[in-house]
Amino acid sequence: MNWGTELWDQYETVCTHTDSGIKYVKRVTSFVEERIHAEQNYAKELRKLVSKYKRKEDEDSKYTSLKVFASLVNEENDLAGQRELIAEYLEAEVLEPLKTLAKDITAERKKYLTEGTENYRQLKASLDSLDRAKKQYEKASEEAEAAGIIRDKADQDPNSTRAKMEKLTQILRGKESAQESAKNAYILQLQETNQKRRLHFESEMPQVFNELQTMNAARMDKFKALLVTYAECNRKVFPIINTCLDNITQSANKVNSTQDNQQLVEDIKTGFPIPGDLAIEEYQGKENGKAGKKKPSSSSVGGGGGGGASGGGGKAKAEPKEDFSHLPPAQRIKKLEAKVKEVEAAIAKANADKTAMEKMQTIYSANPALGDVKQVELSLQSTHTKLEALGVELEKFQSLLAEAKNPKPVAESPKSSVSSLSAPAPPKSPPKAANKKNISTTPSQEDEWGSDDDEDDEPEEKCVAVGDAVRSGMMLYAFTGQTEDELSVDANDQVRIKHDLSDGWLRVQKGSKEGLVPKAYVQIHDE
Repeated sequence: MNWGTELWDQYETVCTHTDSGIKYVKRVTSFVEERIHAEQNYAKELRKLVSKYKRKEDEDSKYTSLKVFASLVNEENDLAGQRELIAEYLEAEVLEPLKTLAKDITAERKKYLTEGTENYRQLKASLDSLDRAKKQYEKASEEAEAAGIIRDKADQDPNSTRAKMEKLTQILRGKESAQESAKNAYILQLQETNQKRRLHFESEMPQVFNELQTMNAARMDKFKALLVTYAECNRKVFPIINTCLDNITQSANKVNSTQDNQQLVEDIKTGFPIPGDLAIEEYQGKENGKAGKKKPSSSSVGGGGGGGASGGGGKAKAEPKEDFSHLPPAQRIKKLEAKVKEVEAAIAKANADKTAMEKMQTIYSANPALGDVKQVELSLQSTHTKLEALGVELEKFQSLLAEAKNPKPVAESPKSSVSSLSAPAPPKSPPKAANKKNISTTPSQEDEWGSDDDEDDEPEEKCVAVGDAVRSGMMLYAFTGQTEDELSVDANDQVRIKHDLSDGWLRVQKGSKEGLVPKAYVQIHDE
């Protein structure tokens, strides 16, 4: 698996993940520095260090590199009270390489983020040019239509002179010529924009993703080698504790960059397809054009992919659902597979209970003194009922799983700029007390890497798709607000972003109205 194809729509999360990797290296660097200090202060300070860095979340992490670090900290407790000579080896062979690694990957990551930001800027510029060309085409068409109406009226007027008719005809031809030129310019710009979009999603951004993936793998491989070196530094002074150091080495060799990268894919992959090309919108005439400018309803964009608002029924606010339809496609399949296994296990247990009770029924029928056969029969009846219910539940979730793995194609609206993407389910509404606070949270691996409040007070580099000055965006899907705090919008609406709230919501402004919309529904770009 590679990030360029699997995580094309998770740019912000991948950026945050790589930033967490840098913080992780710095955290380990800080650990080694304090470890040296602990060696100089003998066992007391070393055990204090172990107590500070031992974390259960590292031990239970799904990422191999975090588990290795947790194992290392556990082994340090057995090295307490040893000689300060370890500090000299650690400083020269581990600490300095870790500092160099953190510095190098920070600079490399900044370079790739700059490339990604520039790619998004160029895509936005192309889309803006397309919008201007379209407006010019509409204006020229309206003028040509108006000139035609004037000429037709003059033609029906018996008082119109031949000179006047020739002049009006000449004006009409000029307007029609301008209309044709504007249309050709619009078509040409549309082709250029579609070409840029294909280049952006299929070449430019996949290259940035793959460069970040390669950098992340190199970081973990280097960290793996430094952990082995760390163990060898201790081995030079303490041959009697080779067993502990062997454990550290064996743990370090379990660092698997491929497995960790694949784990990230499994954790955050949505399963949404890459958007397709835009379609040309033919001019329908001034009167028809006004009718055609009605904004598309929610049913015209995205199909019904999992909990977006649908036009017309006052749908309740999306909550976690039993069929997991509130989740993205890939995550929903994982949940449904787990649910099928859970129900199958329950059926197996109920069948085992049924077999045991049938044996008891036979024994009690033959020898009533051993037990109440009627009580066993009641238990058997209850188990039969339970099995029937579990069978229905299993059939339901198997059907949902089959449907999730082979979804029906959704008709695409020709005027939708988001192709046939399905709108994801809006997240739970944030607490009302937090609705007007600027609390920015994004799905990331921050909890996995961990963080120290008293370590590395350097400001965190903001990781967004279009740079630091994020103030506006375009709605990818329609959304119907269900509470007074939520704002109803249509697909392709332009909004200004006021705050990034918790639980995946944004506070945005559309015209004079302001309210909350799901963050997953917004394509963020520069002002």
